[in-house]
Parts: sequence; C-alpha cells; structure tokens
Amino acid sequence: MIKTAKIIGQSSSIFTRKKFLPLLAIGIFLFITLLTSTRTIGTGQVGVVTQYGRVTGRELTEGLAFVLPWGLNNVTVYDIKLQKEAVASTAASKDLQDVTSQIVLNYNIERGSVSRIHQTIGDTYVDKVVTPAINEVFKAASAEYTASELITERSKLKTSAQTTLTDRLKPYGIRVSELSIVDFKFSKNFTSAIEEKQVAQQNAERAKFNLDAARTDAEAQRAQSETITQLYLQKQAIEKWDGKMPTYMGGNGAVFNIPLQ
Repeated sequence: MIKTAKIIGQSSSIFTRKKFLPLLAIGIFLFITLLTSTRTIGTGQVGVVTQYGRVTGRELTEGLAFVLPWGLNNVTVYDIKLQKEAVASTAASKDLQDVTSQIVLNYNIERGSVSRIHQTIGDTYVDKVVTPAINEVFKAASAEYTASELITERSKLKTSAQTTLTDRLKPYGIRVSELSIVDFKFSKNFTSAIEEKQVAQQNAERAKFNLDAARTDAEAQRAQSETITQLYLQKQAIEKWDGKMPTYMGGNGAVFNIPLQ
C-alpha cells in the first residue's frame, strides 16, 4: 500500500510539472510579445515605424503606441521641439580678410516631414545637412562684405544669411526660427590695424574739437573788440562816475580815462 501510494504521488507530481511548463512558456511568450510591441513616445517627439528597413509611413505621436512585436517593426524617435546648433565657421571677407564667427541656429523639424527625413537622410541629418548648410551660407554671405562692413553691417549680414539658410533647409522639412552671429574674430594684424585706426580717428576728432574751440574763442574776442567802441566806453564811464572830479584826464580832454572802479 505504501509503495502504491508513493508511486501515485510521484505520477501526480510529474503530471503537474508537465502541465505547468507549457503554461510557463506561454506566459513568457505573451510577456515578451507585449514588451516588444509597445513603444512610449515622449513629449515633442515623433516615432517613425519601419518594417524590415522599409519606412511604413506610420508616425507615432506622444504617448503609448503598439507596433508589430518580435522586431517585425522598428521605431526611430525624432525630436521635433526647437533645437539649437552652434557652429564655429571660418570665411573670407570681400577684401580677403580671414574671419571666424560663432553661428547659432535655432530650428526644428516639421511634424509631417519626419518620415521623409528618415527615408532620405536618416537620424544624422544635423551632420549631413544642417551644419554644412550653416558653413556654406556664412561663407557666401561674408564674401559680400569687406571686413570693416562685417562689423558695421552685422544686422544686414545676419538677415541675408538667415533668409538664405531658410530657403536652403525648407525642402528637407527643417524650419529655421532664428540665426545669430555671436562674435567676429579677425586676424591679429587686422585687429591691430583697426585699433590703430580708431586711436588715430579719436586723436583727429580731439584736435578738430580743440581747433574749433580756439576759433570760437577768437571770433568771440574779435566780436567783443568790435562791439566795445569809444562811445560805449565813455557811456560806461559816465554811468559809473560817482560825481567826483576825475583824478586824471586824457590828453585831448576826453573823459574815457575816468576810472570805472
């Protein structure tokens, strides 16, 4: 009896184990299926769905989304929020002076163009399209101005470069928001020449101011000497006379020698 009970117990344990293993396998399969079929897309992002490397045309928006599991669908996420790209660009001015500038571009990908960008350029679109476009546009715009004009006409240069860059990136579905030229740096010799020119200009303006002031003083003195006539001096002397006889007279008896104090 004991042996029989033992055999029955062993048989029941084996039967339970055989029944449990398929259920465990099914559970694992369903878990992996669910795990590989869900994607979470963040705020301001778009997911491009591909199947065996082919763009399906389906774009996932923010939130939880479902795709084909087990790697049948892959999702590449693109950020469509406003982005910033800073590029140190070197160019030559119209008078062949080397100029280096820090160019900052604010841009974003248009939502409806994400699949096309993924298909034609890929997720390295910044290195392939944006950065080269910034360098090329800055070089072309700088060549239209002399080195001195680059300093005085920076706003015009910025407007021209931004307009050209907007037209250049628009076909790719990239929208330009703002372009900024942070700083200009020229060669050491040109910078020294500008400083010397500014000092010379300041000295010339100071000398001109001193000359104008001297001329003004001379004209004032000449006008005063022309205004103070002999009759005017006599009138001033009579008005200031205290009634006492003068202590001295002029050679011709004139009273203009009466002391005024």
